[in-house]
Amino acid sequence: MSSKKADSNDGCLGMGGLMLLFLVIGGVMMIPKGVWIGLGVLVGLAVVAWLGVIVFQEVDKRKQVRSVELEKQRKAAAVAEKQARTERLGSENARSVDLARSAVEQIVESRAAREGWLGDVDFAADIEGIESDFARAQELRMVANELKDLPEPSPEDRRLLADAVAATDRLENAGRARVALIADCAREAALVDESLSDEDQRARTEEQREELHRRLSTMLYGAEASATESPSESAADQVLARVAGYREIKRQIADTAGTE
Repeated sequence: MSSKKADSNDGCLGMGGLMLLFLVIGGVMMIPKGVWIGLGVLVGLAVVAWLGVIVFQEVDKRKQVRSVELEKQRKAAAVAEKQARTERLGSENARSVDLARSAVEQIVESRAAREGWLGDVDFAADIEGIESDFARAQELRMVANELKDLPEPSPEDRRLLADAVAATDRLENAGRARVALIADCAREAALVDESLSDEDQRARTEEQREELHRRLSTMLYGAEASATESPSESAADQVLARVAGYREIKRQIADTAGTE
């Protein structure tokens, strides 16, 4: 008997479910076609926006990766270039070239250069000449060291080595003198910048002085006009005069009372 009751309940639930489904389908069918089109458009736009965000994020991510990779390549190239320059010029000479390049950057970026006070600031030929002197000196040193390492040096070996040392010193001294000259130019450019800055400050001070003179002159003129136009007798003068009159009356009354 319980089994029949359960079957009856299952049947009721099944019929109820079907009726609910029919109601849902009927409700859906009653929605106007324009609403469905609008919903479809909104869903389509949402999907397009979502895909656009994904594409943008992916493109931005690839740009960042590419930027990091390019920065690594740039740093690696700079290190390789510096290493090659050190091997070609010698460590001390390479540092001198770096100093010259840094001084050139300071000159080019100075206000004096930007405003044309320094004329031509192209030091490419100077840097090239410095590197050429240092490179020749380094080549002489390397060959001289090879000759020096040979056993049983001859008098000719010693003469050539002495000449190589002298020539190396001349080349390196010439290159370092040009480096020092460029460094002096950088210091002078900084002094010109400082002078230009001082002139700007003086000009601003002079403009401020003129403005203050104008304002103060206007204020003084207004003060003088106000003093001229003020009444000859102020309220304070009137009060003092009345006090004096009161005292005079009191004195006369006292004198009259004394004579009686």
